[in-house]
Amino acid sequence: MNYLKHYADQVAAISKDMKAGNISIEEGAIRLQAVAVLAEESAGTVDDPVYFAHLNKMADKIYSVIDKMVPEHRIIQ
Repeated sequence: MNYLKHYADQVAAISKDMKAGNISIEEGAIRLQAVAVLAEESAGTVDDPVYFAHLNKMADKIYSVIDKMVPEHRIIQ
């Protein structure tokens, strides 16, 4: 299974739902956190060190996005 594609698709779907107003930012952050945790757990199951690094990098990027979603950190344009 291509975990990177699977998790990227999940992140895209969550983003789309938030932009459409189907879910709140808070619920989106919770769902994104779940995806990040799954990416970290999947990284622990792979044998390829490069793929391991890619999964961890994806999790880090998701956590970075979640951090930007905190109301105190958001920039309103």
